[in-house]
Amino acid sequence: MLDKLAVNSLIVVPAVLGLLWSAKEWVSVSKVKLDGHPDLLAKQDSRAATSNKDIVNEMIKIAKTIQDGAMSFLFAEYTYMAVYIVLFSIVLIKFTGVPTTIAFVVGAVTSILCGWIGMMIAVYTNVRTTHQCWRDLKSGFDVAIQGGCVMGLSLVSIGVLALFALIEVFKKMFDFESPEVMYEAIAGYGLGGSSIALFGRVGGGIYTKAADVGADLSGKNDYG
Repeated sequence: MLDKLAVNSLIVVPAVLGLLWSAKEWVSVSKVKLDGHPDLLAKQDSRAATSNKDIVNEMIKIAKTIQDGAMSFLFAEYTYMAVYIVLFSIVLIKFTGVPTTIAFVVGAVTSILCGWIGMMIAVYTNVRTTHQCWRDLKSGFDVAIQGGCVMGLSLVSIGVLALFALIEVFKKMFDFESPEVMYEAIAGYGLGGSSIALFGRVGGGIYTKAADVGADLSGKNDYG
């Protein structure tokens, strides 16, 4: 049987390594400069080079608009989520007790944090992927993979570390009758995380459909 330190290390070390690797990939994505590829511009005549610079400026403008829209959507969605967390916490305290309620709130907040990080990484990476595809598809694919690594590894690592920390705090904070009772309370963490994910899935789907219809109508009005 493994001792406690070894077991804890098997949980914490991979999660920390995941965060470190996601940080490394984030640095790689951040190094992509939206400059229109000067080496390609140098091979073109002045008129084409000027046109490409205008395209880069338009890309940056559109990316900023997308980011602002994403932030507005998240702010509105998280406002409703906050109301849900408060109301459902009242129900949980009455029927399941304080420990489960704390676990629920921690899970919900962790899910909200992960959703915000994922959205920010996505909008940050999208324009850089498009910019690199301007050079060649391989460069764009590499940036997309790096952005996906940041999102996937960081979100999983944060979830694991938050759950591990919650378990350790519960061991010291509450006097449970048995480990089974404690882990029944810890189950509230999954309830909080999954319920917020459900809000994100449904709300995001509605938002995406609205954006799709808006883009379709805009395209028809602008281009016939």
